Amino acid sequence: MNPVHRMTVEADDGDSVLFVCPADSCGRRLVLKRSGGLVVLSRGDFFAYHVGGNPSLEIGASTAS
Repeated sequence: MNPVHRMTVEADDGDSVLFVCPADSCGRRLVLKRSGGLVVLSRGDFFAYHVGGNPSLEIGASTAS
């Protein structure tokens, strides 16, 4: 089973949110636009399952079989 990393919000300007993975071996960073769109700045641990959010926004990924 792949590890689960909980991402945290590092910055939020109202339109875009910067999520960062604090896991020592990872360092994934991404920007999520509230209007739609996602930009991965640093891939980090590609095989980890990343989740996170704040009271108004939550991210997660799943795979379909």
